[in-house]
Amino acid sequence: MTTSVSAQRETREPAILRAWGSIELGIAVAALVVIFISVLWQVVSRFVPPLNWPGVGELASYSLIVLTFIMVGYLIGNNGHITIQIIDYLVKGRAFTIVKAVSAACTAVICAMLVWEAYHLILAYSARRTAALGIPIWILYAVPLVGFASGTVRAIVRIFTAGRPDVVFDAAEAR
Repeated sequence: MTTSVSAQRETREPAILRAWGSIELGIAVAALVVIFISVLWQVVSRFVPPLNWPGVGELASYSLIVLTFIMVGYLIGNNGHITIQIIDYLVKGRAFTIVKAVSAACTAVICAMLVWEAYHLILAYSARRTAALGIPIWILYAVPLVGFASGTVRAIVRIFTAGRPDVVFDAAEAR
């Protein structure tokens, strides 16, 4: 299914959200590279014991957390999040727009509640640090806060654009 360039322009996000999406993708790619290098380091250090470093496993784990949470907003904004599409096939016209708007509103509320929770976790654990690397725990809780805040904003945008056709998510798209 191909869409015309003019139809695609109508459904594109505002420029600020596209720029923010590029930043989110950049952080996600960096986290993925760190995961790859960390796991490779762990494999090599099993055969070369002097290279063993306890922090590398922690670095890989926390990079996975960053990758997961930083992509929340991007995926919500670009229709790349997990959905159950049975309703999409059964409901047509104005009812479908209402379903999309209600779905986006629920997503916005859930993301906003998760932002609230992340904020309180930052306050509760502001003095603690990770075991091996000594990273302040509040930084690790700030990542979900940013990701869910982005998801909240993008879900709110989707409420107001529910009447427009969705662009099919393409992970290999060129921006």
